Amino acid sequence: MSIAIVLFSGGLDSTACLYWALEKYDRTILLSFLYGSKEDYTISKINSKFSSLLNLESKIIELPFLDEFTKNSGSTLSQSGNEVPEINNFEQLDSEELTKQTAKSVWVPGRNILFISIAASYADSLDTTVGILFGANEEEASTFSDNTTEFVERMNDSIELGCMNDIEVIAPFHEKQKSEIVEFLKEKDALIEFSSSCYQVKDWTKEGHPIHCGICESCQRRKRAFQIIEKEDTTRYQV
Repeated sequence: MSIAIVLFSGGLDSTACLYWALEKYDRTILLSFLYGSKEDYTISKINSKFSSLLNLESKIIELPFLDEFTKNSGSTLSQSGNEVPEINNFEQLDSEELTKQTAKSVWVPGRNILFISIAASYADSLDTTVGILFGANEEEASTFSDNTTEFVERMNDSIELGCMNDIEVIAPFHEKQKSEIVEFLKEKDALIEFSSSCYQVKDWTKEGHPIHCGICESCQRRKRAFQIIEKEDTTRYQV
């Protein structure tokens, strides 16, 4: 039996990985991490929602020490951090200088290295072939080095040496833009409205849909993706 461990934040990328895994693996597990960020409640709620709606196994691991490191770094994603930077229009998403500043502001020290390593340890305890699904994408790889193909390849090299089991880190959408990821989700009739791209979800509908701020970089990338493919965006936005 093959198993997929999906690193699940509840965003577009990890949701796409989830639907990709459902077609490729015999068993799918949602793995999420809580580390004292502004997104903790959102991540936990969306993990529970998708695992319930799709009848999937889920695991949520708390990492209090990463909360300390995130505060030390001054990341705006820390619950005690400053406001997340605003992006006022789509044109600003193409400003390399601005997006690098935003990326630095929301950076969590070594987060993806840590998440993949913990997932690999978990996978090493399972006596079967395991794929660790990771939502890297080309659009954000220019500002987040841990979204690049090189990063995924190097993590696989380390896991090959550091684990006994047959484990592979797979980033199915590492060569895709956000618009292509949304297109994939639309084709799969995915529950997109339950996913969240927002760094600072403001509220929730009674059905459990997150209400996005609409002005953080992640929200703007989500909005633009739907506009590019000219498909209805059922996301709830405050702005």
